Amino acid sequence: MSRAKKGLRIPIRLRLLGMMAIVLLGTMAVYLSLAAKLIADDRLTYAFDLNQKLVSVFSAQVRGTIESTAERLRLYGNMAVVERSIAAKNDLAERMLLSENDLLRIQLYLQNASGELVPVVTRVAEERLLPLEITAVDLAELDRSRPLPLASIGREQLLVANRSLPPSASLLTVAVAPRTDGVPPWVVCADVVPEKLLGVFAGSSLYAAYLVDFEGRAVAHPDVQKVVGRESLASTPVVRAALGSHGTRSGALEYDSGDGRALLGSWAHVGVGRLSVITEADRDEALAAAYRLVRLSILFAVAVVLAAIFVTIVVARRLTTPIRKLSVAAAELARGNYDIDPDVHSGDEIEDLADDFREMGREIRAGQVRLAQSAKLAAFGQLGAGITHEIKNPLGSIRGFAQLGLRAINDANQTRESFQIIEKETERCLEIVQNFLKFARKDPGKRAVVAVNDVVADGLKLVAHQLSTSQVRLHRELGEAPPVCVAARQIHQVLLNLLLNAEHAVGQKGEIWVSTATLDDGRVEIVVRDNGPGIPADVLPKIFDPFFTTKGEGKGTGLGLSVSYGIVAEHGGELIAESEPDAGATFRIRLPVATPQNLG
Repeated sequence: MSRAKKGLRIPIRLRLLGMMAIVLLGTMAVYLSLAAKLIADDRLTYAFDLNQKLVSVFSAQVRGTIESTAERLRLYGNMAVVERSIAAKNDLAERMLLSENDLLRIQLYLQNASGELVPVVTRVAEERLLPLEITAVDLAELDRSRPLPLASIGREQLLVANRSLPPSASLLTVAVAPRTDGVPPWVVCADVVPEKLLGVFAGSSLYAAYLVDFEGRAVAHPDVQKVVGRESLASTPVVRAALGSHGTRSGALEYDSGDGRALLGSWAHVGVGRLSVITEADRDEALAAAYRLVRLSILFAVAVVLAAIFVTIVVARRLTTPIRKLSVAAAELARGNYDIDPDVHSGDEIEDLADDFREMGREIRAGQVRLAQSAKLAAFGQLGAGITHEIKNPLGSIRGFAQLGLRAINDANQTRESFQIIEKETERCLEIVQNFLKFARKDPGKRAVVAVNDVVADGLKLVAHQLSTSQVRLHRELGEAPPVCVAARQIHQVLLNLLLNAEHAVGQKGEIWVSTATLDDGRVEIVVRDNGPGIPADVLPKIFDPFFTTKGEGKGTGLGLSVSYGIVAEHGGELIAESEPDAGATFRIRLPVATPQNLG
């Protein structure tokens, strides 16, 4: 059965697979995108919270360390200003150096008569300067080159500054004074080795933490060289945010490091010494766990999609296999095999459809049998007039010669001749009646291997007398043809329908040609051609439709060609009609040759 071209054909299995894949992929994509965003936001929130806690902890540690040193320096300052002699003041400073191992130098500044702060006490722990490869002279030079803003310390009461000396001396200067709006009466300055602070800000693989002063210079940093070199970090966005904040104790932001890395930065003011604690964490490192979770989710999603595709393929196969069987059965039904069994046992609606399909085949076969019998009866009626005429003539001869024989009963020769003629005409009547009864007898449809020319010759006998009566010339052109496997009586019925239609078309003194031949593809062809007026172009596509007829009312049932078409199709062949205006009509019966497969 041929299928009309209707564009791209997509099997149901692929449609189910495609729909399932689209739904699953869409669902997984939405889920993964939402999950990734939620996880990333959660991890970022966690990272920011952790950074804030870190800067808070570091700030408290720095404040504790600085305030501890500042309290000792204030104690010294309060005691030193009470002492009147310089020697006593120096003695207190010496004892201060001995009690604090991280102190390198201690200085006491007092306000002179002109209101300026001048150093009155300077004590240096010379032995502690040796590991740093500096001397007291270097410290004095430091005071000259980078003096502290002593006059403004009173507002803050405490000042912390990085005054490291390259290449290896990291120094932290802590200055304290009594609170005042103007020049303080005294200031105590101490140069400290910032080992405790450097320990607080030791390196970590998860984050970087450091301490900056009011100028943004590194005071404590995992990279000691940044501290020794008094490197300015004020250009870093998080440091800039810390220095520019007014009235805000802490904050956080996300920014680009400049080398392509995204960083999460947090800051907090220490609260003393105009210091700020800074932490930086790599955004990708902070989200590493989230990325791993997303990758695992993607792998899980792929596994789910693959499993769903496998299940879809199995389900689709169970669904489409019986459908394909029904399609094959429909093709067989179109070829005339009405006993086809789709063999579907799916236990669902498709099995019910297959049962209905099987029942439909039986009903179609029964309907075809009824149609064939109706067509045969119609042909029987058309033959009736011809048979009556054919029998009438020999019966008249029989009666005439019987009467002649009675009159010439004493003439032996005349009597013998009359009975011979009676016998001949009687045999002629018997032949006509036997052929008619053979056609009228119900055909069981059993197929057998027969010579196609014999089938055609027997079929022509059914209409030979009627064609002769109608003065229609019948031309026989039977060529060499291999045997075919057919139900002979059914093929007789097809030939009878075609010949009676041709007789009707050509009228009296017309001509009909019947020929057989072998086609190039090996099939056998029986051709019935006439010289009638032909079939109109608008009628030709309809001639095989049931109940379609061009004959007048009461002269045709419209079943002959439809039944003939079904009979030929049931034999695995085809019935083709060809016609040109005023050039007659040609009908071609093409049948497959006999093989073990089509026997039966």
